[in-house]
Amino acid sequence: MKQKRIWHNHKIPALKGNRRIFKVLKNIQRSRGFQTEKKFMRAIENGNGNNPDWYNGVSKATIEQDQRGIDFIVHTSFGDIFIQIKSSQTGANKFLKKTKKQKVRIIVLVIKNDYNEENIRSISFTAIQAEIDFYKKPSR
Repeated sequence: MKQKRIWHNHKIPALKGNRRIFKVLKNIQRSRGFQTEKKFMRAIENGNGNNPDWYNGVSKATIEQDQRGIDFIVHTSFGDIFIQIKSSQTGANKFLKKTKKQKVRIIVLVIKNDYNEENIRSISFTAIQAEIDFYKKPSR
């Protein structure tokens, strides 16, 4: 005879039931996101001349662009590349699922808390280079 799981029969209070805790966690999450975005911008701007030849600068997205899921625009000699910054893979996966049907290509970069500026630049420029290479491919 197979043993039944008993734990799922017990009701655990849902987080949404306690609005204060939910609000505090949401604020922490938002703050973490802002810190990660600042870290990205600082890393890209502090390249000290070690940036690729195609790199022309970076700017923060407008409010309208931000509503479409764009955090930053990296300006390149091949055109603008749209960037979304996430501090976790889970957040990146949720974003990709949500924006799957969009016609705009957005690079999603996961920047962990322990990444230094050099790691962030390396990850970012590698992903942007791959996007540039995608656009340079002949269409079928």
